[in-house]
Amino acid sequence: MDMIESSAEVDFRKGLRKFLSEELPQDLRHASTFAGRLEADRVLSRGGYLGYTWPEQFGGQGGSPAISAILDEERALAGIPSAKSPSRFGVNLLGPTLMTHGTPEQLDEFLPPIPRAETIWCQGFSEPDSGSDLASVRASLSDRGDHYVVNGNKTWTTLANHADWCYALVRSQPDAPRHRNLAFVLFDMRQPGVDVRPMVQTTGASEFNEMFLTDVRVEKRHVVGAVDEGWRVALTVLNTERSYGQLSRFRQYEAELRRLSALIARSDPAKPEWRARLVSLSAHITGIRNISYKITSTAEAGEDLGALASVAKLLWSTTHQSLADLGYEVAMETGEDAEYWLNLELETRAESIYAGTSEIQRNIVAERLLGLPR
Repeated sequence: MDMIESSAEVDFRKGLRKFLSEELPQDLRHASTFAGRLEADRVLSRGGYLGYTWPEQFGGQGGSPAISAILDEERALAGIPSAKSPSRFGVNLLGPTLMTHGTPEQLDEFLPPIPRAETIWCQGFSEPDSGSDLASVRASLSDRGDHYVVNGNKTWTTLANHADWCYALVRSQPDAPRHRNLAFVLFDMRQPGVDVRPMVQTTGASEFNEMFLTDVRVEKRHVVGAVDEGWRVALTVLNTERSYGQLSRFRQYEAELRRLSALIARSDPAKPEWRARLVSLSAHITGIRNISYKITSTAEAGEDLGALASVAKLLWSTTHQSLADLGYEVAMETGEDAEYWLNLELETRAESIYAGTSEIQRNIVAERLLGLPR
């Protein structure tokens, strides 16, 4: 299965590839630091490619889902995947959400700095007791007359230690019916009362953070949607989160598969079981490419992705974990490339949890796609 690109799409790919080859320094490719990745975002911004697919009235070029897929793919090939971009929460998640639910004042205030890589956003959703069941969040919103305050605890917050602003889901009423007691709010991360504590992962990195919020000020104009309708706004974020960047993942996993294939080829003797699992992984990674094209064509047609986003999330998370499992097994037995595959093995453990656990995704597929009873 291949996407047939229009002449405009072919020209866009060529132009982007030329721009990256000429303007992206080698030391920013595969950058592992926040500073390096942010500078790569700024390079893209200078070329007009950060937020490229936003509507023109919001600073983009109005690019189609197909253009978005090409952009993701070429970024991955250049070593600056969108999944590692410091601007990703603003560009891919908050920006489109504000375009759907925000006021004109919110659009004017928050959108322009995002594609310039001037404002970094983080997402305050998960809490110690509210991860998969997001609607059970306990961080509270209290009315103080001319403004609100937030009190509570958020966890697993990516980029909180670097972010300028946070969008968060908080409880607006303690006793209102479920899903009608939540607010979607925006607040300044640099103000007093925001205590960010990095969490050290098994890899030694600290990509996630805990946030302790004490009387954190939220201006009334910074509530997105009605105060008690935050769940509807959050769903827009969640549905986007599960589906964006599919072709970027395909290219990443394809590169990792080539690395694993070379490692197995150098082993002496290579176990037949390893080769069989390698072939299976290749088929699954091809499946990721195909479902990426399906998502793109569905979005191009203006159709609802429905449970397709859950199918994609299940496929890429389980495939990547299996790829890491085999790489780790081969590396530990051969003693070659061990550090790389150990880190990947540790990193991928969370992929079946974040952006909706595999169990939740299977329930969505069973109920909405297969029509099975609860």
